[in-house]
Amino acid sequence: HRSRHKLLRRGRSRQRNTMRFPRLAVAAAICVASAQAFTLSRGKGSNVAFAPISTRATRDVSTRMSDAVAESETATEYSVMRPPIDWMTWDRVADQLVNTFGYSHEEVAKYSLDVDEDKDRLMKIYKAMTLARGFENACNQQYMQGKIRGFMHLDNGQESIPALVDYAIKKGDKKYSYYREHTHAIASGVDSGAVMAELFMKEGGTCKGAGGSMHIFDKETYFQGGWALVSEQLPYAAGAAKSILIDREMGLSDNDKFTKENVAPPEDDDRISVVFIGEGGSQNGRMAEILNAA
Repeated sequence: HRSRHKLLRRGRSRQRNTMRFPRLAVAAAICVASAQAFTLSRGKGSNVAFAPISTRATRDVSTRMSDAVAESETATEYSVMRPPIDWMTWDRVADQLVNTFGYSHEEVAKYSLDVDEDKDRLMKIYKAMTLARGFENACNQQYMQGKIRGFMHLDNGQESIPALVDYAIKKGDKKYSYYREHTHAIASGVDSGAVMAELFMKEGGTCKGAGGSMHIFDKETYFQGGWALVSEQLPYAAGAAKSILIDREMGLSDNDKFTKENVAPPEDDDRISVVFIGEGGSQNGRMAEILNAA
């Protein structure tokens, strides 16, 4: 009985192999035909594309690949997608402000005077924007290589926002942000190395590696962390603004250990509460709540 069962299994196996051979033969024929019918070519003024040929159909695969590599290394002329930065002179920008955005010539003249007088401040803003873009690009590279784990939300393309906030705020101002807060933390005065260490879950991070990308916190700069939920930071920012007013009324201020003491703040106390929010969060009900509270 067992020997008969073995013979039946061998017969079925041979039958399957016999049926499989025509399928493999058809697949091989399709691959060969495709390789002979198409090759990589670069036409004049076009990118690399597949194009049918007839004269190279008999060449072997290695020869065709060598031709494709040689053709791809040929220098190709590309037109400039955007004007160089030297093209954007102040005169051209002034024309755009007047003709496109409706500014008056008097306003543009005032801005022109401010630009000449505030070159150092403008350079500070430019450096902050450059740092923000470079930091986020580095985060993206490390994340794609698997060196940064967990969730990570980047802020590329919005460098002007943290740069201008960095230009305007002071260390004592209280800052709140959402889950794209890498550049917001740096703009608030947090050391960029500590922020990067936090992303790598290192001991030298702002939260010793426990917070990660979405929960950066720094007591010394009053950066009150990124909040993971949409608009979650808004009520806390409103409460921080209220606490500043209470400090003035009750004569309280922070000591070196960031705890309250019965010492009146200076008369020129101009601290504010700064909050970062995106267009999605501004549609949340918390936005209406804090506006009513204000």
